[in-house]
Amino acid sequence: MSYVVISSFENIASGDLQAEGEAITIFPSEAPARAHFASRASALAAAVRNARASDADATFITWLMILHMPLEVGSVEEALEDLELVIEETDSVDDPFGELLVAYEGHRHEPAGDTDYPQKEALQALEAWLT
Repeated sequence: MSYVVISSFENIASGDLQAEGEAITIFPSEAPARAHFASRASALAAAVRNARASDADATFITWLMILHMPLEVGSVEEALEDLELVIEETDSVDDPFGELLVAYEGHRHEPAGDTDYPQKEALQALEAWLT
């Protein structure tokens, strides 16, 4: 089985702030996926601090998740196609990824402070991106 780590770093006013290749990474097992998840969480926190320094009034949203893929995937394109198929085949509108979700972390970073970003909203954003 494969594990996919997907992340998002967005400025509400201007859009995605991730460099190409940062949004999705594939791993052959859960342990390296979890290690990347932790590393990416730290990188996103640092990126928000840096972005806040240049735009103190901005609102940023960061989230990342690990998905356990139902089939082995060999490329990012294949993972995206499989996830799109999962969305098309699921009966659950609220949670199309169901048991595939292994771990999630999300934050809304506002000038007044940080709050948790709901998993449901991140999954909806991912679903919109995939379809």
